[in-house]
Amino acid sequence: MFKTLRIKILFLFLLVSLISLGAAVALRFLLVADFEQYREGELLDRVQWLTASIEATYEYTDEWNKRTVSHDVIRALMLGLDITVLDSKNRVVMNSAKALERLSPDTREKVKGALASQRLGSAGKTMAFPLFVHGTEIGSVDVTFMQREKDLAFIKRADTLLAVALTFTGVVVILASFGLARGITAPINRLAEAARSIEKGETGRKVPVSGSDEIAVLSNTFNRMSDALRRQESLRKKLISDVAHELRTPVAAVRAELEAMIDGVMPAEKETLESLLEETGRLTSLIEGIEDMAHAEADALSLKPESIDLRSFLHDVAERFGPLFAKANIRLDVECPDKTPIRADPEKLNRILDNILGNSLNASKADGRVIMRGSRAPDRGETLLEIEDDGSGIDPAVLPHIFERFYSTRPGGLGLGLSIVRELVEAHGGRLSVDSEQGRGTIFTVSIPDLHTVS
Repeated sequence: MFKTLRIKILFLFLLVSLISLGAAVALRFLLVADFEQYREGELLDRVQWLTASIEATYEYTDEWNKRTVSHDVIRALMLGLDITVLDSKNRVVMNSAKALERLSPDTREKVKGALASQRLGSAGKTMAFPLFVHGTEIGSVDVTFMQREKDLAFIKRADTLLAVALTFTGVVVILASFGLARGITAPINRLAEAARSIEKGETGRKVPVSGSDEIAVLSNTFNRMSDALRRQESLRKKLISDVAHELRTPVAAVRAELEAMIDGVMPAEKETLESLLEETGRLTSLIEGIEDMAHAEADALSLKPESIDLRSFLHDVAERFGPLFAKANIRLDVECPDKTPIRADPEKLNRILDNILGNSLNASKADGRVIMRGSRAPDRGETLLEIEDDGSGIDPAVLPHIFERFYSTRPGGLGLGLSIVRELVEAHGGRLSVDSEQGRGTIFTVSIPDLHTVS
C-alpha cells in the first residue's frame, strides 16, 4: 500500500494526530459532562435549601403566607431557579411572576437588574419536589433550572479554544511530519545512492554525516566500509600490476630458453635445464612472496586490537628469537619500562617485529647487538617501539626505496618484508620510519596511537 518510507512515516504521524484529535474531543465531552454534573449538583443543593426554608416558614405559620413565600421565590430566582409553589391541592401559591408583582416598583427594577447582570438564559429542565411538615405533604415546588449565559459562554469558549488548538496542532504536526520524514529519509536515500555508485565500481564514495543518532552511526559505518573497499580495490590493482611486472622477467627468460632449445640454438644439456630449474625456483619464491603479501593486506583489513603489556610482549619475542641471535653470536636485548601499554593486534604486531628483526639479524655482524625499545609518548597519545641494530646500515641512495614492493638489494630477496610491515603499521593508524647511517647501524621506529578506529 505504501511504497516509500517517507509516505509510511507521514501516514504514521497523521494516524497519531488523528488519534490525538479523537482523544481531545472525547476529553472535551467528558469535561463538559463533568461540568454540567457539577453545576446541576450545586443547583440541587440550592433547591434543598429553598425547600427547607419554605417548609420551615409553613411550619411556623401553619398556613401559606404568600408574603413570606414570595421572598423565597425571589431568592430562588436570584439563585437561577424559577420555582412555582403549589399547595396540597395542587393550586398555585406563588410563582416568579406573582412574586415580582408583589414587589415595589423600585425593588422590582433592582431585582430585574440583578437578574439581567447574571444573564440568565433560556429555561432548562423542570423537576418537582414535594414539601413535608411533620410527615404530612403540604404541597410541592416545581423548579425550572435556568441556564446562565456565562456557563454557556464558558463551554462555547472552551470549544473555540479546543478547535483553534486542534487546528494549530494539526498544521504543526503535518508540517513537522513532512520535515521529519524528509530528515529521516534523506540520509537513507543518500546511502542508497552511494551504495548504487559502489555497485557500479565507484569505490570510496562517502555520505555526509551529521549528529550522533542511529542514522549517523549507519552513515559512519558505511563510510568506513567504503574506505575499506577503496583500499582493497587499490591494493588489488597495485598487486596485479606488481605481480605482472615481477613475473614478466623470469617467465620471459624461461620462454626464451625453451624456444632456443626447440629451435636447436641451445642444447638441452644439464646446465641449461639447471638454469630453467633455477628460474622456476625464483618463480616459486615470487609466488610465495605474493601470497604472503596478499595475506598481509587481508590481515590489515581485519585487525583485532587489544590492550597489551609491551614489556612482557617484547620479552616473549626476545625469547622466541633468542636461539637465532645466539647462533649468530648477536645479543638481543629489551629496554622497556614496566606497565607500558600498547593497543594493537598481537598477531600482527608479532609479524611486524618478525620482519624487522629478520632484517636486523641479516645486517648485523658477530658480536653485534640488537635492542627492542618500548616507550610512551603521552603528549602525542601514542606508544613508540624502536628496533636498533649496530649493523652495516643502509645506503642513503637505497633508503627512500626500502618500503617499496619487490625492491631488494639482497641477492635472492623478494623485497616484500618491509612493505608488509608498513601495511600492518598503517592499518593500526600508526607510522613507520627509519633512521640509518652506513657503518653505524639502523633504527626502525613504529608509532602506534592509543585510540584508532579499525575499519
